[in-house]
Amino acid sequence: MARAGASQGSGFWFRVLTRNSEPETRNSILDPRCLLVFTLLLTFAESALVSALEVPRLRGRVNDYAGLMAADRAHSLEERLARFEQETGNQVAVLTIPGLEGEDLEGFSIKVADTWKIGKKGFDNGVILLIVKNDRKLRIEVGYGLEGVLPDAIASRIIREVIVPHFRANDYAGGIEAGVESILKVTSGER
Repeated sequence: MARAGASQGSGFWFRVLTRNSEPETRNSILDPRCLLVFTLLLTFAESALVSALEVPRLRGRVNDYAGLMAADRAHSLEERLARFEQETGNQVAVLTIPGLEGEDLEGFSIKVADTWKIGKKGFDNGVILLIVKNDRKLRIEVGYGLEGVLPDAIASRIIREVIVPHFRANDYAGGIEAGVESILKVTSGER
């Protein structure tokens, strides 16, 4: 006796029992139920791709897409980071965005690091300070070459003890500047 759904051979073939218990072989791709499922999967896949947050273009060392800093303060910080890079070889970049649009913070920060490639090739000595204004989230993404001097525990302390107090007082620019200054102090000893 044939079982319903038993596979026969290779490919997309299966057996279906009819009312008279005679097995009937159908191509599952042409089955209307399979077509419906396939159409739904395509729709969900397309919507997932469309909703993925794109990594903003790297414009410089300070990339204030959320408008948290006045132009003169951003320019001053940009110059400070350029001098630091010349002195130490380490690269630090800042990215502010309005929101994550459903993405998780860690995954997006890794995507930014992979896209921007902050740090010198072969040394991986870059740091990205990522601030997400509307989601009230921030992260310090550290390249492998600087993890010895700026491990997660120290990055977390910089966020909690230096940056967040400024943000709570609505001093976003001051928080970014103080956070960057702390990052520079910690990483200045490593190339």
